[in-house]
Amino acid sequence: MRHIKSYILIIMTAMVLGITGVHAQPKQPKQTLDLFCGAGLSYSDTHFARLYDVLLNLTPGVKLNLGNDWQIAGQALIPVVNDYYGEEYDRVRLSMAVLSKQLHLWDTQHFKLSAGLFSQERIGFDLKWMYPVTDWLAFNAQVGYTGVCKTSPKWECYRLDRLSFLGGTNVFLGKWNTEFRAYGGRYIYGDYAVLGEVMRHFKYCTVSLFGQIQQKGARNVSGSKKNGGFKFVWMLPPYKKSSKRVRIRPASNFRQVYRAHSDDQWVKTYKTDPEENEREGNFNPEKVRWGANLIGVGGNYGTAK
Repeated sequence: MRHIKSYILIIMTAMVLGITGVHAQPKQPKQTLDLFCGAGLSYSDTHFARLYDVLLNLTPGVKLNLGNDWQIAGQALIPVVNDYYGEEYDRVRLSMAVLSKQLHLWDTQHFKLSAGLFSQERIGFDLKWMYPVTDWLAFNAQVGYTGVCKTSPKWECYRLDRLSFLGGTNVFLGKWNTEFRAYGGRYIYGDYAVLGEVMRHFKYCTVSLFGQIQQKGARNVSGSKKNGGFKFVWMLPPYKKSSKRVRIRPASNFRQVYRAHSDDQWVKTYKTDPEENEREGNFNPEKVRWGANLIGVGGNYGTAK
């Protein structure tokens, strides 16, 4: 295991230093700064005497695009409603601070290396890969080496000790704007699961149904190892990017997930970008023209029905 971790770190370092045989990159746009704010909603039905526990946060964020596909991103959580989620969620706290670099090789191999504080209170390194084989078939994978880092009620960071990985395939049927995904792997708490998902892309919204089989069961349903639910991803205006160097806007999307069995521990992964979502994928949608990103250019999804 130690040799695998060392190999991953060597690959990541090589990518950052540009010694992986990448072709010369075209001239990049000027540096830009994005200031945005969204909202995060969590809820669970775990108490017999009450319908839902609710947690609502504002999620202000910042992205500094440095050119050549380098980016610094950060996000904070500002509590608005905390109904039985615990005192630690009552505090304003930092949820993300990430330095990332994307590489697009030969128009078919896409990599994203990230380092810093991720969501789900994880800190460390992450590497994502995508290979669009055709306009309807793509493979992807993700590997991370992380540790726990809590920012509330005080800063507590621990050593990197968890290797997680995911991999799978995507099939996109452009005629119907429908996408199928199958993936699985090892999650951040050391558990394993496989998932299947079908997604329907509309003009400004994506709806999906998913099912999963997991190694460890949800504690509140007597250890059930099967789960499922649905997701919504709403793209928010403005749908076309401004050419200004400093842009103040809403978050690009609002994402909501409902699971039949609530579980706060198993089948968990993290995000390395405050606006990461299933519709656009893990890469710059203007450079990775696949799936829902084929519907429009630069965030304009106006041709979908």
